[in-house]
Amino acid sequence: MTAPLLAEPATRLDRRAWGILALTLVFWVADGYDTFVLLITARPTLTELLPVDQLHNLPAYQGYLVAITLAGWATGGILGGMVGDRLGRRRTMIVAVVVYSVFTALSALAGNWWIFGIARFLTGVGIGAEWGVGTSLLQEVWPQRWRAKGAGLLQSGFSLGGLLVSALWVLLGSTLQLSWRWMYLFGILPLLLVLLVRKHIPESALWSATRRSATSIADLLRPGVRRNFLGALVVSIAITGGWWAVSSYLPSFVGGLVHDPGRVAFFTGWAAALYNAGEIAGCIAFGFLAESWGRKATIQAYFVGCLVIVPIVFLAVHGAVAATWLQLVAGFLTGGVYSWYTVHTPELFSTAHRATAISMVFSGSRYIAMVGAVLTGTLATALGGFGRAAAIFAPIYLIGMIAVFFLPETKGDPLPG
Repeated sequence: MTAPLLAEPATRLDRRAWGILALTLVFWVADGYDTFVLLITARPTLTELLPVDQLHNLPAYQGYLVAITLAGWATGGILGGMVGDRLGRRRTMIVAVVVYSVFTALSALAGNWWIFGIARFLTGVGIGAEWGVGTSLLQEVWPQRWRAKGAGLLQSGFSLGGLLVSALWVLLGSTLQLSWRWMYLFGILPLLLVLLVRKHIPESALWSATRRSATSIADLLRPGVRRNFLGALVVSIAITGGWWAVSSYLPSFVGGLVHDPGRVAFFTGWAAALYNAGEIAGCIAFGFLAESWGRKATIQAYFVGCLVIVPIVFLAVHGAVAATWLQLVAGFLTGGVYSWYTVHTPELFSTAHRATAISMVFSGSRYIAMVGAVLTGTLATALGGFGRAAAIFAPIYLIGMIAVFFLPETKGDPLPG
């Protein structure tokens, strides 16, 4: 039986709604920064941290670090969602921001790759825990007619964080020739921010009205919830598996096309910057298209685009300049599709277990994405580069296209109470 619907917390965008978007958006920027900093600086980081006799296995070690980060992200996401449904969105989000901020900064002090990996795992725990409660808070505060657009704006913050990393790396790594460690030290800034604004972060009124004991995985497998949960989880596997097994290697792929070692940081920085610029546009566009076309038609269109652009970038292009510019399109599609999480998934579950459900959907798939990340890194070592290895995983988007058919269309529906 579907839970009764609660009245929307507002019918227009007031100062409180905009304030929630601003706060969560800033934390999303920090999430994106802490994620992309590894992807963009992986080569110089591992070159310094790996033993000399292991440098020829650098792509495989990059895969390990990505998998470690994903493991932390998945673990934190599941725990954070359950805690968020039990103790509230606000408190959980504050603790999560503190965790990922501290351990991003501590990554700069690592003396070898496995200590660095531990710091990355704990960074992932914080990022994962923050995602579900932040998304729930925004969706439970924003009025129905604006939710999809607000969700697209929120997801674009993740890409803004990646764009910030790219710009800083071009400046610090290419122009000033500074160490990758400086990039991680900036991770302390979200901690300072959350300490300043913590008293101004409100709690969700919808959660306060329906608060209950923590949701368990068994609750998500009950009739009336199971179909949406399992269907959304498979869509998530396609989005997340595709990104971490394919798109996350794009900066390194572009760097591998550069013949001058002194220009690698320049091209990888710009490739990531253009990817994130495209991703920002794709995330925002997703919210508007979902309001016009519907949630299901929009994600299907993005999936088709992903299937087309991945082989073009990885197999058809052999020059660094062309591959760099194509990141605009790749970012719009393979990154922009992430707005599905913030737009559609909160509308599939009731308030009592929304944070747990969407966190399980978003983060649970990362355990599977870990396998893809490791396999891509291993295959890249065996095949002599990321191009063919990443293209092998492109058909994963077909799985998502099939799973979308089993989910309901929620355009125009009130948020389940």
